[in-house]
Amino acid sequence: MADRNALSKIGLLFLATTLLVMMTGAVVVADHLNGRLILDDPMTMGVSLDGHQNAN
Repeated sequence: MADRNALSKIGLLFLATTLLVMMTGAVVVADHLNGRLILDDPMTMGVSLDGHQNAN
């Protein structure tokens, strides 16, 4: 049978991870809705057929 202390520690680990992910998601969504967060790089890079990188 599983040890209750080990199961409670694993449960707390999952709880902490879940809360961290939820809080991070909430901050990202809130900043995105406020217009302060830019997820895309304004400078796009392209690769030509001859293998040279070009900034568009």
